Amino acid sequence: MESLFLQQTVNGLIVGSIYCLMATGLTMIFGVMRISNFAHGDFLMIGAYFGIYTTALLSGWVGWLGAMFVAAVGVGALGLLAERVLFRPLMDRNSDIDVIMLSIGLSILLANGAHLVFGATPKMLMDPFHSKNINLFFFSTSLIRILSFLLALLAIAILQIFLIKTKVGTAIRATSQNKNASMLMGIDTDFIYAMTFVVGSALAGLGGVLYGTILAVSPSMGALPTLKAFCITIMGGMGNIRGAIYGGFILGVAETLGGSYLSMDYKNAIGFIIIIVILLVMPEGLFGRRKSR
Repeated sequence: MESLFLQQTVNGLIVGSIYCLMATGLTMIFGVMRISNFAHGDFLMIGAYFGIYTTALLSGWVGWLGAMFVAAVGVGALGLLAERVLFRPLMDRNSDIDVIMLSIGLSILLANGAHLVFGATPKMLMDPFHSKNINLFFFSTSLIRILSFLLALLAIAILQIFLIKTKVGTAIRATSQNKNASMLMGIDTDFIYAMTFVVGSALAGLGGVLYGTILAVSPSMGALPTLKAFCITIMGGMGNIRGAIYGGFILGVAETLGGSYLSMDYKNAIGFIIIIVILLVMPEGLFGRRKSR
């Protein structure tokens, strides 16, 4: 007999793993560049559309895996373009409001552009396993959701290895802690900024494919993921990648359990309630914020 609590907890972990990808990319960009990118969810939306058209060209699981590669590379390239052309010229200004307004404007531009190009009708990514379900002890779920969960965990693990074991990853961590000291040590901070934005955007693109596999894809789908990514980032501690990972899982489980035991009407409000409680008790977030440079 299936356990409702266990079933919903597993569902929450699956959704939470996608939230982790969204929030980790946003947290990386903020932690290194101090940019609050309100267009981050729209990068996720673009990644989902990359996935839809890739799976239309390539069938089966090859197309699904290929969609994640195309989305990560395509959205990463879009992130590089946005960083070089739009955000870089504003980073030396003393006011953060310029960058915030730019990112909001970029979000509106991407959402409306997608509406014109792709249309308003919601779409779904093709399930290469044809909605096949598997039973695991006291819960059951679809094979595609399990694989989405495992691939999200794999992406998070690869990111951690990249940040810890590679020279570029070490430089990213050093720049996030102290930009001026990093420059004195010979680190090209302009290159690090570009790499950070590319990696953060690629994570959003990858998350878009997984998000679109489970939920519907539409031009307006980026708004809610952006808010949830900010909720997770604030919850875990601004600029703290470990906090973003744990925060994603916490929000995913809290939403699914709250929707099951309370009401689905309050599902999307749960994250904001958690933020209010955490900030009242722990103003720096669950794992503390990065200190300003």
